[in-house]
Amino acid sequence: MVNKLCPETTALIRLYKNETELSYRKIAARCGVSKSAVHKICNTKLRRKLVPKISNGRVGRPRCLNERDERLLLRAVKTLRKTSVNFSVKDVIQESGLDPSIAKRRTISLYLNRAGYHHLQARKKGLLSESDKKIRTKYARNAKKLLKDSPKFYTHDISFYLDGISFVHKYNPLKTALQPKSRVWRKRGEGLEITSKGSKDLPGGRRLHLMVAVAYGKGVILRKAYEKMDGPFFAGFVKENLNLCFAKAGPRRGRQRIFVMDNCPCQNSKVALLALDSIECTRHKIPARSPDLNPIENIFHVVKKQLEEQAINMRLSKESFQNFHDRVCRCLDNLSVDLVDRTLETMSNRITAILREKGIRSKY
Repeated sequence: MVNKLCPETTALIRLYKNETELSYRKIAARCGVSKSAVHKICNTKLRRKLVPKISNGRVGRPRCLNERDERLLLRAVKTLRKTSVNFSVKDVIQESGLDPSIAKRRTISLYLNRAGYHHLQARKKGLLSESDKKIRTKYARNAKKLLKDSPKFYTHDISFYLDGISFVHKYNPLKTALQPKSRVWRKRGEGLEITSKGSKDLPGGRRLHLMVAVAYGKGVILRKAYEKMDGPFFAGFVKENLNLCFAKAGPRRGRQRIFVMDNCPCQNSKVALLALDSIECTRHKIPARSPDLNPIENIFHVVKKQLEEQAINMRLSKESFQNFHDRVCRCLDNLSVDLVDRTLETMSNRITAILREKGIRSKY
């Protein structure tokens, strides 16, 4: 066996091969080894160590994309991101104008990864700072004590939950519904800024803005469209609609007039707070950057999912803004009271989850 030969014998075999013209048979006879052993030593180990490798400077297959193609792909990504965050590699190829046959989608996806773009989880809210986590934990502790004294505070003491929502109209809702929503093409550092509110830059399309209120045992008690949210508008909205909301929600335990609203700066301006004082109601404050503590956000998510399912089931490839407006209002009006009640009843579980995770956002 070759691996049992001593180094001196191996060196002698190579010396005979390089310095003489002896055949393999004669070398084997002189060294006392088999002919096959001489052949292996001279043609494998010798070739690996003495014969230089010939290389043209490139390793592997030739590149499918040249520098111009890569520039077009990056330009296409930036163009698509101005109108929508939900696009596929196929959309990037179409926008760039490249021939789809020059490279597979996997190749283009890998190039986008090298350029810094990854198909990552979409971020709609700012990150929680350490201060935010402490505030959320403190709120959860106080809420836990409150629930011990009043286990049904979030359902029977609070009259209603109020928030604004924007629905984006698309002329082809079917295409939008079929696109992936959970992940978007972005760089790892994008969307991670610690801000008081998430970005208001929505995907392209006209927006339908609605103020919505839901109450336990009543379902949706208010939906009103608006064009622009600011302090004066919200002050007028409070004076015109909140007394009606309290009346529709019905009397609550202890005859309290408490409602939940998020921390939008427009809704917490001086003129808006004066309007709230004028109707003698109390706002239950939740911490900033805490959508998991406002169950109406989950109801909005259900409505958006229903709109997508309708677009797919009805094959809506074309829809006007008025038809979209009517469809959104029908979805809100048809929300079951049981769905709203079950969503509001999860508040105690949300409080427990925040305490367990020490202020980190919960699954809600």
